[in-house]
Amino acid sequence: MVSAETLRLLADIGFMATSGGFSAQASSLFKAVELARPDSVLPHIGFALNHMNMNRHQEALEILEKKALKLEPDNATVKAFIGMALMMLGRNSESERTLNQITTSDDILAATLAANLLTELQQHANKKSSPGLH
Repeated sequence: MVSAETLRLLADIGFMATSGGFSAQASSLFKAVELARPDSVLPHIGFALNHMNMNRHQEALEILEKKALKLEPDNATVKAFIGMALMMLGRNSESERTLNQITTSDDILAATLAANLLTELQQHANKKSSPGLH
């Protein structure tokens, strides 16, 4: 049996790989984590982030909703990434509703992620509504 610490390390390496543009390698790492712990949301969050980094936002949203949320319906981190995927899809009002629910979560990392994404949504909305310079 693989220890939880080792799986977390593999997942972290996968997150670094996807953010560095190594999608195939990240996917392999997340598959390994999924095989070792099929009841964990971690590989599904990784797969979703990998898809977002490849501009495949709808697929990321489907992974989060159909796989990760099914495993842990109340997981604030999963919901924060759902909010991110919705934002990337331009579904800003849905994203805002989702993220607002998480900002008061006991999960400090998820609440912080949600707050940061809400700030980004607001900044984007402000840019769209402000008149351009002529």
